Amino acid sequence: MSDDKLTLDDIAALIVQVEPTDLADLAHVRRGLKLIADSSPPSAQGPIIEAVRRIDQMTEGKTSDPSSLLADIGALIEEAINAVEKSGGDALPLSDPDPDRVPTVGSGPEAERFNALPSEIDPALLEEFITESRDLISSAEAALLQLEPDPENTEALNTVFRAFHTVKGTAGFLGLDHISKLAHGAESFFSRFRDKEIRCVGGYADLAFRSVDMLKDLIRTAQDALRGVPMAAPDGLNELMALLGEPEAAGISEDVCDEPGGVEEMPPRLGDILVAQGKAGRQEIEAAVADQTNQPVGVAVVRSEIASLTEVGQALRKQRSMAGSEPVTEMSVRVRTDRLDRLIEMVGELVIGHSMVAQDETVNSGNYLELQRKVNHTEKIVRQVQDLSMSMRMVQLKPTIGKIARLVRDLARRRETTINFVPIGEDTEIDRNMVDLINDPLVHLVRNAVDHGIEPPRERERNGKPGEGTLLLKAYHSGGNIVVEISDDGRGLDRNKIIEKAISKEWIQPGQNMSDTEIINLIFQPGFSTADKVTDISGRGVGLDVVRKAVETLRGRVDVSSELGKGCTFSVRLPLTMAITDGMLVKVGHQRYILPTVNIDMSFRPNGEVLSTIVGRGEVVVFNGKVLPIFRLHRLFNIKDAVEDPTRGLLIIIGEGNQRCALLVDELVGQQQVVAKPLGDGIGKVQGIAGGAILGDGRVGLILDPQGIALLARQTSDSGIPREVVC
Repeated sequence: MSDDKLTLDDIAALIVQVEPTDLADLAHVRRGLKLIADSSPPSAQGPIIEAVRRIDQMTEGKTSDPSSLLADIGALIEEAINAVEKSGGDALPLSDPDPDRVPTVGSGPEAERFNALPSEIDPALLEEFITESRDLISSAEAALLQLEPDPENTEALNTVFRAFHTVKGTAGFLGLDHISKLAHGAESFFSRFRDKEIRCVGGYADLAFRSVDMLKDLIRTAQDALRGVPMAAPDGLNELMALLGEPEAAGISEDVCDEPGGVEEMPPRLGDILVAQGKAGRQEIEAAVADQTNQPVGVAVVRSEIASLTEVGQALRKQRSMAGSEPVTEMSVRVRTDRLDRLIEMVGELVIGHSMVAQDETVNSGNYLELQRKVNHTEKIVRQVQDLSMSMRMVQLKPTIGKIARLVRDLARRRETTINFVPIGEDTEIDRNMVDLINDPLVHLVRNAVDHGIEPPRERERNGKPGEGTLLLKAYHSGGNIVVEISDDGRGLDRNKIIEKAISKEWIQPGQNMSDTEIINLIFQPGFSTADKVTDISGRGVGLDVVRKAVETLRGRVDVSSELGKGCTFSVRLPLTMAITDGMLVKVGHQRYILPTVNIDMSFRPNGEVLSTIVGRGEVVVFNGKVLPIFRLHRLFNIKDAVEDPTRGLLIIIGEGNQRCALLVDELVGQQQVVAKPLGDGIGKVQGIAGGAILGDGRVGLILDPQGIALLARQTSDSGIPREVVC
């Protein structure tokens, strides 16, 4: 209903349905009140003007209790209605209602308005709207993924509704009509799910996902407009708007058999709450609903004067709260990412500066015990500041995993198969700067698994497997790392096919003795593929070298385990953050290196009894009943004055899981935190070195990469590394 057609009765009925976050509806009420105030009796103008002022407080965020302020606005409107009646007037109807229209955007005035942002729009508000909308769209997409296999999931449907309703309201408040109208059309379509008229399956589910995708495109056009790029209507917008209104006319249907379902437990009705609170009688409410046909219960009760506006509003909000739809507000502040990055950088410099002070000879001389005590105290504070600042930049993997879930769903539809996607550890956190960087490697691994890892349903059934494939994505923390595992129950990697392909590429020689790990690692060679047919989705092995390079750029690694006919698992292991590293400073000759503590199991000085040499293969040490290879850092890095005798040096056991090896160093200098820095374009990538850091004395120390060191040792012709032992 347009603003100039509202009466005070209409506004009273509308205000009981408004949420404090419904900025568009509040703006609608405000405009209607402003128009009514001009033609109201003086006794009613005061409450109306005060109601307008309080609406302004809500929309500008100048209140700590929006719900209470909304109740006050309702009381003021009720006071204005009473003043009008005492003056002998009425609710001042101005004209007949006009139903909302969902226009198209293609040419003419609508297209002209689409091509530019409203002139009065606040860029800061628009930027905040874009950020908030993306979060809402992400939650709506995740909810739709839950709703499609479970169409009776009321909570998921409410999540979708809240997301589109909030975007619609805020977009309308900002004057972004094209976004508001799409969200409005999608809301009308989703209402058919809520009314049990249709279910979110088959073609209807596809249409719901198209609405989400189109809303993403529209939000992107708004962001582009902030940067000066002319706005343009995304392809298919008009078609989608028409489909949302009449999907059946285009042949869209559920395309599944209806199944009888159980009786859904409904939330308490508004009338029941009013009766329980003693605000009204049941017969009165039933009579009011009968008189006010096609009106919500709250509107009927207000217009029949059974209960006051404030009482109905409080009962309605209680109903929403009991139904689980009350919005949860969090006390948070949005911070620009460049400021946050600058804070992390300054904390890193603080860590370096404190390390220099703590290692100064004056502090460590023992002559100034009070000074040393104060330095130790500041070290605790610096550590707390560092942990707090790092946690501020940590974000959950849930949005990334949500995108993967949508990808799996779409790819499965294209292959005309069913895949059960099982996400575990969605609340696992990682550095914000790394989230976007790991997205592409994960997407590539998932596309390979769906297209060439998991067999078609008929082939699975012939092999005694269920027709539905399973794809597991598991994220968890391990020490100072985050691990993301992608597992499928498909064909697995064929060892013989990999060897045949490698021989044809002349990467290995026929009959060459290789371990399972070395064979599987061949799939990461550029251009390697064992797929019989390369599709437009992926080819098993194609591009996996890019995946490994991307992960190694983040100081991580990719491990693969597979069993033929049972499935395959890719494990991506990454550091939680690229900024600050806990390291052990080790000395090799005149050089000092930093070894990440998360890779260290223990260190010890061996005796001659546990040391031996495999003829023609290299040195090993027996540790806890296991034979581990010994890697001499001074040989790998050509350091002349290092300790040669292992019984005079130290062996550091490093590795993860079941993979272990021993590094020979001269001595351990001490543990300290360092700020990891890349070596720079001038030096480039050095195998076995993950980066550099400034030490307490101002010198640069190199950060060792244990996995890279193991690979470097195997590639060194005179290293003598036993191939039977895997590090």
